[in-house]
Amino acid sequence: MTSRSIRGKRLSVRAVGDRVALRRRRLAVLALALACAAGCGTTKFSDTSRTATEQLLISSAMEELVDEYDYSRLAGLKVHVKAANTTTDGDYLKSLVRQQLAANGAFVKDSEDAADYIVEVAPGAVGTNRYELMYGIPETTIPAIGTLNNATSIPEFALIKRTDQKAQVKLRMWAYNKTTGAIIWQSGVNTKASNIRDRWIFGAGPFTTATYDSAGMRIGGDQAIPQTFGEQTTAAEKTSVSMEASYQELDEKAIERLQKIREEGLAKAVEEEATTEEPLELEEDGAEDAEAKTE
Repeated sequence: MTSRSIRGKRLSVRAVGDRVALRRRRLAVLALALACAAGCGTTKFSDTSRTATEQLLISSAMEELVDEYDYSRLAGLKVHVKAANTTTDGDYLKSLVRQQLAANGAFVKDSEDAADYIVEVAPGAVGTNRYELMYGIPETTIPAIGTLNNATSIPEFALIKRTDQKAQVKLRMWAYNKTTGAIIWQSGVNTKASNIRDRWIFGAGPFTTATYDSAGMRIGGDQAIPQTFGEQTTAAEKTSVSMEASYQELDEKAIERLQKIREEGLAKAVEEEATTEEPLELEEDGAEDAEAKTE
């Protein structure tokens, strides 16, 4: 086999080739290190004070809750919306109510002076709860003992792990005449919740299910939106803040029609109430006549 002498040693051609290849690899690593030193960069990350998950949960519950109410009693009225108290995401809740009122035919005013009626929004609870469940060995800290100068932490070993986060919103609203203070509408007290669940199984995960989709849109919030008001709006239609829509702006005739419908509805309700009472009076009169004839 052919060989050559390098520094007093006789090496085979194969050994010489290996050394040349090793030197080339070292030069390639050195060149890569120099390139990274000259051109590689780092990205700085930061987190907000509130997580996006928390905000999505609360806003989804608010949207679903505001969709539940019937605002037809306030159609055609000049209303101003004000909050009874401050709460988390209270401005967003107030904006949702304003949008629903406008979408259902009310005229939303920015100031009380321009409005005839006040709609008071009173959130009773806005917050989140978190629950965790794990089957396995939790993270354990071993204190310093003997030759151990520092405490040692053993990471958790989870076979099955589940984390639930839930947002809940409680709300009531009522409307009254700004001048007289007489109440004309109340929503009643209602609550809505939204939640997200993450699961890990033998280290794999998270497998996530939530009441909103990957785009942050509330699941099931695709209710029909009326684009006209008055006789053309069916009882099955309901305005939702989750969908895109355009509305036909109400003119003076439409406003008069809304007011007429509301007055006719109130008159009809009074008439129906009187009709249900009349048979009772007739029965009493008939009973008195029968008693008189018997005597």
